[in-house]
Formats: sequence, C-alpha cells, structure tokens
Amino acid sequence: MDRGWWWKFGLIVAVTLGTIWFLIPTYYSLVVLDRDQRNNVAVLEQRLPSWAPPARYRLNLGLDLQGGIHMVMRVDTKTALQKRTERRGQQIASYVNDKKLGEVTADTDPELLQLTLTAKDPATMDAIEKEVLSAFGDFKRVSRSGGTLVLAPDESQTTRFREEAVDQAMLVIRRRIDKWGVAEVDVRKLGTDSIQISLPGRSNPEQAKELVGTTAQLEFRMVDDTNPQFFAQMYQQHPPPEGSNITLVQEGGFPQLSAPTREAILAYTKDKTPEGREVLTECIANPVKKNECSAYRSYLVEKNVPLTGESLAGADASLSNLNEPEVNIAFDAAGAREFEKLTEAGVGRRMAIVLDENVQTAPNINEKIGGGRARITMGRMGARSFNEWLGEAQTLALVLKAGALPAPVTVGEIRQVGASLGDELIKKGSMAALVGLALVVLFMAVYYRKSGLIADVALILNGLLILAGLAFFNATLTLPGIAGFVLTLGIAVDANVLINERIREELSHGKTARAAVDQGYDRAFWTIFDAHVTTLIAGFILFFTGTGPVRGFATTLIVGLLASLFTSIVVTRVITTYFVHGRNAARVSV
Repeated sequence: MDRGWWWKFGLIVAVTLGTIWFLIPTYYSLVVLDRDQRNNVAVLEQRLPSWAPPARYRLNLGLDLQGGIHMVMRVDTKTALQKRTERRGQQIASYVNDKKLGEVTADTDPELLQLTLTAKDPATMDAIEKEVLSAFGDFKRVSRSGGTLVLAPDESQTTRFREEAVDQAMLVIRRRIDKWGVAEVDVRKLGTDSIQISLPGRSNPEQAKELVGTTAQLEFRMVDDTNPQFFAQMYQQHPPPEGSNITLVQEGGFPQLSAPTREAILAYTKDKTPEGREVLTECIANPVKKNECSAYRSYLVEKNVPLTGESLAGADASLSNLNEPEVNIAFDAAGAREFEKLTEAGVGRRMAIVLDENVQTAPNINEKIGGGRARITMGRMGARSFNEWLGEAQTLALVLKAGALPAPVTVGEIRQVGASLGDELIKKGSMAALVGLALVVLFMAVYYRKSGLIADVALILNGLLILAGLAFFNATLTLPGIAGFVLTLGIAVDANVLINERIREELSHGKTARAAVDQGYDRAFWTIFDAHVTTLIAGFILFFTGTGPVRGFATTLIVGLLASLFTSIVVTRVITTYFVHGRNAARVSV
C-alpha cells in the first residue's frame, strides 16, 4: 500500500476514536445517570471520567423526548407604549423648562398615544415646537393650535419599540433561566408579542412561573477603588485551593480574580471582604459561542445601592462623532437627580452596572453628569471586529433597558408535558431509527455482499459522527431531528449504492478488479458531491430561515450530509482499496 493509503487509514482511525470519545458525556447523561439528574450538568461533570470531554458537550433531548414545561409569555407592548408616552411628556416638559424656552404642561391620551403640550405663554410655542421636534426625533407633530401642540410617536419608532420590548423580555428570561441551570432551554419569539419557552426535564410549573415572571433587577453601584490591591493581597495571603483554577489578572490597571465559574470566585472570597463591601462577577463572553462565558472576573463593590433600573427611562446604542459605538442612557426626573449626585461624588471612580448580581460593565466616571443623560463609551476595539464592537454596545443597551422591563410580561399559557409521554416518544423514535438502520444494513449485506458489509461499517460510523457532531454543537435532539437523522442515513446508503453500481458496470465491461474499483469511485464522485452540495444548500436555507423543529431538522441534516460525504467517499474507498489493491484480488465481491 502506498503512503497516501496509510495516511487516510490513520485519519479514519483517529476520527473513529475521537467520535467515540466525544460521545462519552452523552452516554453517561442518557444511560448512566438517573432520569431526574439527566439535565444536571454539575452531577454529570462529577460522574464523568477525568479523561472524558467536558459535560457541556453532550446531546440534549428536547421537550418532546423527555417531557418538561412549556410556557408562553405575553408581552404587553400597548401598556409599554402608553407608559413610554407618559415618560416622554415629563421629559419634554422638564427639557423645555431647563432650556428656559417657556413653561409648558404635558397631558397624555393613553388610548390614542398622543401627547398634548400646552404653553403658559402661547407666543413661546414656536420656539418650543422647533426645539422639541429637533431634540425628540421619536415624536412627530400631529396638530398645532395656538399655544397647544399635539405630538405622537413616529410609526417607525413605535414598531422598533415593540420589537425591542420583546427582545428585552427574551434577554431577561434567558438570563434568569441560565441561572437555573437549564442548558438546553429553548426561548424564541412567537408572533409579534409573545415568547415561547420550553424547559426540558423540568417538572415544577409554579417554580418556572415564579422564575421567569420575575422582573430582573438592574443596579448602579460604585466599585471600591480605595484599595486597588485588595484581590492581589488576598491572592498572596490566602492562595486559592487546588483545582479551583482561580488566577490573578490585570484589567485596566486593577488586579482582579479570574476563574472558569462564578461559583469558584464567590466561594473563594466568602468572608474575606471588608465590611460594607461585596464581591460580584462579570461574565467574559466566549468569542466562539456568544451565549456562553469563557471565564468570570471579580469586582469589589459597595453594598449600598444608590440607584436602580426603576429610574432608567431609556438606553440606546449609537455611534459617536469618532464613529465609535457608545450607549446613551436617560433617567426620569428623580433618577436624574440621584445620578447627578452619584457621579458628582464619584468622579475618577468606576461605577458598576449590575443586572441580577452580575456586572455588565464598569465605566469610569470622568465628570459630574447632570440633566439625566449619560454616555457609556465601549473602550478600544482591540481584537474585535467593528460589528462585534457595535454588537456589544447594542447588547448592553438591551441589558440596561431590560433591568426595569418597559413592557409588562404575563404568563399566557403554562403546561407540563408528562414524563410518560416523553418516554413513549423516545422509545418509538429510537425504535424507528434502529429498525430502519437494521433493515438497511441487512439489505446492503445481502445484495452487495462484501461491498455491502463495507458500506454497513461506513453507515454505522456515519451515525456515530452525526451524534458526535450534534453533541459538539450542544444541539437539542427532537423528533424532527430524529427524522433528519434517518434521512441522512438514507442519503449515505444511496451514495454507497451508486458507487457499487458503478463498480458493477465497470466489471461488466471487462475491467479488472483494480480498474473497476478506481474508475467506479472516480466516476461516482462528482454525482455524489453534486447531490450532497445541493441538499446542503437547502439545509442551510432551512437553518437560517426556520425556527424550532425546522431548525433542528436542518441541523441534523447538515451534520449528516457532511458525515455522509466523508464515509462514502473516504472510508469505504480506503477499506475497498485494502481488499482489492492490498491483497491483489482478482475479483470484487459486489
């Protein structure tokens, strides 16, 4: 055998062993652990061998396969718009008075979403109208009569606000569920004003209702910079325990603790903080998987909470004059006064913006900020792309606005999918897949003899590759996913049938065994490649445009097609080449 064959053989062995190794967390999760512990990542991590992959790389089962809780949350965007219009009226009246343009009163019609400004001196209304429409571009003029000006939200801004209200609610719900530890949760929009939530493996609807329905708590807290070496001194005087993976890092000139988990930092710093201080953590986003944290950083903050998200009127991401992303925030009248006092006393210090006890960012206060408006700059771009940089600003704006939800969220529907139903579905789905696979394997072995057996080996490897691929992407397997799994196995079989029929055709023309195998694979290659690529295109379209079960089906289909290309073109050819070329066979069993 030539060197190229040995290189391919080594690749196949490595892929096979790697696939089996990568499926160990899935095996332990679905077979070794009890049903009630199947979704507990911490328990799974403890049970896994030290040489196994991390517990997060496991294949999750969807709601239809293991039961759980199904919820639909309604986002009351109408009420949100009414409150927003009322706040805008207060802000406009305060703005006009601060600019000394005159004295106005603001009345709101909640049903028509209209704002009526009445000037004490009608002669000042021309200047007031010009300034207000310039400063508050999200409102437009409806009518004007003397000293009375009627405004209404701009239609495009209203549409955007409705969409953002749902996005904010989804962000809060996602963060709260993540704290509960449900890794395979499915949160998605349903229509224009609803959110659908699936919690596989959960059995307490009231607990889920309480968890999801609670508004997130947004706080503005001062970072304790009086002792910048606090964490460095703690690290030297009380070294972290072995296995905690806690390290000391420099961030912005301040020593901070870093660890893979939030719990490790909080456990290490417990009872070591000064009186009136508290340690909070910040999630460092994973550059590959945006919804995961690659590490956590520590902050020492004051326990006193001078300002909360209830005083926040708005937050929007924009570009500065230097074309750099920034987040502009605005407070209501009471919040503006508190924020001015807070920034005046904290010039030169850092202020932590905290959501649900997690630091989102800690900008430096450069000067006293009055007027209830502030700007948070996003810092240097560094290794990030401009889109990532801008995306961080937009996410921070959503986080800030999500602290005090602008739209009330209510539970529209909540029901529990019974565990018996989940067991029944998984048994039927698994049985269908196994029976289909057994029939295909039997047919290939009988009809194509030794070449059929080779195809069966590749088919089994193909199935393992699909499961390992889904586990790598932390996918959730549902019944549509099983359908995609079976479909890709059929496509893999079809590729092997095409190759074997090509080899038979070459043998019928009087070719030798070697020539028949080589030309059979060469001539079948482009047909197989073209069929897989065209189906891949359809799979990617389904993935990027579909949601829920459709997207799960597309994920399985894409992974399966890539595995099928490898097994049909590489694996079977290497094995067939060994039996024909390596042993100088005069005949091909096909």
